[in-house]
Amino acid sequence: MRIALFSDVYIPAVSGVATSIELLRNELIKRGHEVFVYTVKDPDALVDDDNIIRIPSLPFISSKRLALNLSPLRYRQIRKQEFDIIHTQTEFGLGVLGRSIAKKDNIPFVHTFHTIYEDFTRDMLAKWPRLIDDGIASSVRSVSRRFCNSADQVIVPTEKAAILLKEYGVTKPMHIIPTGLDLERFKSAAHDEKKRLEFRSRLGLKPEDKVLLYLGRVSNEKHIDELLDYLFRLFPEITGLKLVITGEGAAYNRLVKRVKSANQVENVIFTGPVPLSEVPHYYAMADIFTSASQSETQGLTYIEAQASGLPLLVRKDPALDKVITDGSNGYYFTDEESFAANLRQLLSRLRQNREEIFQLSLATAARFGVCKFATRVLDVYGQAISDQGKSIE
Repeated sequence: MRIALFSDVYIPAVSGVATSIELLRNELIKRGHEVFVYTVKDPDALVDDDNIIRIPSLPFISSKRLALNLSPLRYRQIRKQEFDIIHTQTEFGLGVLGRSIAKKDNIPFVHTFHTIYEDFTRDMLAKWPRLIDDGIASSVRSVSRRFCNSADQVIVPTEKAAILLKEYGVTKPMHIIPTGLDLERFKSAAHDEKKRLEFRSRLGLKPEDKVLLYLGRVSNEKHIDELLDYLFRLFPEITGLKLVITGEGAAYNRLVKRVKSANQVENVIFTGPVPLSEVPHYYAMADIFTSASQSETQGLTYIEAQASGLPLLVRKDPALDKVITDGSNGYYFTDEESFAANLRQLLSRLRQNREEIFQLSLATAARFGVCKFATRVLDVYGQAISDQGKSIE
């Protein structure tokens, strides 16, 4: 098949969505399909593989980029490709472009719902509470509802996302397909003790330090401030406790200033964005993955952490029901008291039997391999194509 993926984010951006699209693309190509990716121009994308087409863009909020209007010539060039399936990954920008072409040329159209924009918008406007009202939330829900209902088939990563879209009023067929990962690259890095110590040394960390890692978009909706609130009070109590924050985003500079003002630069290390090839080693050098986000539709970084053998200490979220067995491969927290208690419990378990936790985390991650993911996505493509009375090549 000739398959077109449309997304407002793609590698080298450090993002769960970008990673999932890259893995899907690669797996589909392995199976003999011809795959095109239409995405935004990114100044960090110096070299691209064939059939990755970047549309001019401008920086937008929370390290995102906004595609500019497409020229009529480029629009006609895309339509001439005569795709068998169009698969959008966003309800904005490039997603709107993909939908437009699908509708004009009667191409089967699949959409994956990745982001709960209602939560995203609320957090982005936190500094301007007067702008936050039921009208904005309703508008954001309306965008997601209309876009999903314009698709032939909708893919969601978790039951949480499916329930949410049904509450929005989405009526199109929905398929719950957890996003797949290339698990082996994380598992391999987790077994490389030399690299683990090398990356710790690079960050000024000692082998015996107790390292918590947050890896992902450094933006307000991820609630990194909550982690800092708790940890600033725990650093004096737990010898060698450190937090590494890896990634970039709209909140990065503000958080760096906050850490400096609190005189916590020795305990909180910001790496900024890192090469994708090094991401597995950042997981591997840590002891625990942590996050206070509640805006996840699946939490791909959580699964990447588990594929690296890390236990999780994360805020409770229905999206993680299939990812965490509380008290086994990780712990939930709901407030400062539960965060502190479960952190101490995890550190105690790691001292007693690190290998047990390592294996429990790997076993959970094994359910999210990219092969299963691609097979189920292809099944959805087949359904969308057959529903139009077309045949699959």
